[in-house]
Amino acid sequence: MVTRTISRDEYVAPTQDDPLLAHLSERAGGPAGRRLRRPGAGTSARFWSVPRVLVAMTVGMILLSALSMQWCRVNGWAGDGMNLYGCYSDIAALYSARELDQNPWAPFSGEHWFEYPVLTGLVAAISAVFTHVLDALSVGYWGARTELLHWDISFLLMAGVWILLVLTVMRTAGRDAGPSSRPRPWDAAIVALSPAILFGAGINWDLWATGALALAILFHVRGRHLGAGVMVGVGVSFKIFPLFLLGAVLVLALRHELVRRGLLGGRSSSGRVGLRELGLTAAGAAGSWLIINLPAMLASWDSWQQFYAYSAQRGAGNSSVWHVWLLADGQGLTADQVSFWSFTLFLLCCLAVLALGLCAPEEPRMVQLLLLIVAAFMIFNKVYSPQFMIWLVPLIALACPRWRDALIWQVFQVLHFWAIWMYFLGQQPEAVPQHTLGEGIFMAAVIAQFAATGYIMLQVILDIRRPERDVVRADVPESRPEERRGGL
Repeated sequence: MVTRTISRDEYVAPTQDDPLLAHLSERAGGPAGRRLRRPGAGTSARFWSVPRVLVAMTVGMILLSALSMQWCRVNGWAGDGMNLYGCYSDIAALYSARELDQNPWAPFSGEHWFEYPVLTGLVAAISAVFTHVLDALSVGYWGARTELLHWDISFLLMAGVWILLVLTVMRTAGRDAGPSSRPRPWDAAIVALSPAILFGAGINWDLWATGALALAILFHVRGRHLGAGVMVGVGVSFKIFPLFLLGAVLVLALRHELVRRGLLGGRSSSGRVGLRELGLTAAGAAGSWLIINLPAMLASWDSWQQFYAYSAQRGAGNSSVWHVWLLADGQGLTADQVSFWSFTLFLLCCLAVLALGLCAPEEPRMVQLLLLIVAAFMIFNKVYSPQFMIWLVPLIALACPRWRDALIWQVFQVLHFWAIWMYFLGQQPEAVPQHTLGEGIFMAAVIAQFAATGYIMLQVILDIRRPERDVVRADVPESRPEERRGGL
């Protein structure tokens, strides 16, 4: 038997690595063989390189995503059909509801309500400016359908972010298990072909924050901790969840310090992330966040603080565990009680992640800890909007890139996506019963999608507790076993 030496420059072939893809590939020629041409063996001259194939996949999904919104694009974002065809969009609804159709800079005027952070408001405003300009140039062609033009412009921008997200994950995948780890560019196909992103991309601006977080992870993996922090600050200016990268880095920094002082009883640390790296990341995040947010604070404090005040005061939102509680007992918790328990349970989860990171036999990968924190936030958050499923897709591709698990999770997310629209439709008095879902089925769908997220968390926890189970660590060449143990 001939043994081929594995080079760190050779990427992992998915049909050789993933059991599901290996099984499916039997229908189309079988898994990649040992004569597969690799980078440096002439493949770089071929047009269909890995990045181009991934971009082509993403473009195909972008077109399908736009097609999934076609009923609303044709008939408008109103009426029962919006729920029946699952094409509701905050982007379209808020264009007129927040008076961007009258003043594209309404989110910063202080006179209008816009319940999103600064950069989300800026993207909405810039899209509205383009909408006003193109509508003027078309001499009234769009008429009363300028919300369609606004949605199209916003979606076109997010299509670019989706492509950037895929390429960022491609550059990151497999690189966080040590300097000699093999790249796994095809893991980015989990993001490129994601049904969760397909159905969620056109609802809100969440892809922007997800893209910023992915760039922060890439900078972290490359050791550019200040740049990682800068992208965290950018991401938090879109949505709050990119902030949790600091929590994951904190766990690694504490582990390193405790190992250095001999307080963790034989546990290992790679030494790549210590208090200095944590400080650089935090400084970059604070600096970029202030640079972005301070002008908005000075321009209109009332506009700037709307997102934070609304988040603090709101009660049980749709599809949250608190919403299920409300539907189950008919009374639920007060807004203050929801705030207390949501924060308390999330804090307990963060402490559990800290304990897991410190007690793990080998140093966890940062993205594994980040996935656990973000997933816990999603489960215990006050609201679970359908597009929130986008947040976890790149983290799954980087933390536990198993196609079977990724597909299981996304199936339940998509089931919830349709369940919530059918539930909303059922709240309308004129709704046709066979086109709706009752409270019981809707509650089951919410519980099932949270259970699916719990399943993903369990897989990551098992990978951390048993590092040999982690498919990314398994690709570190045997010539560098110290990296498999977390040391350098």
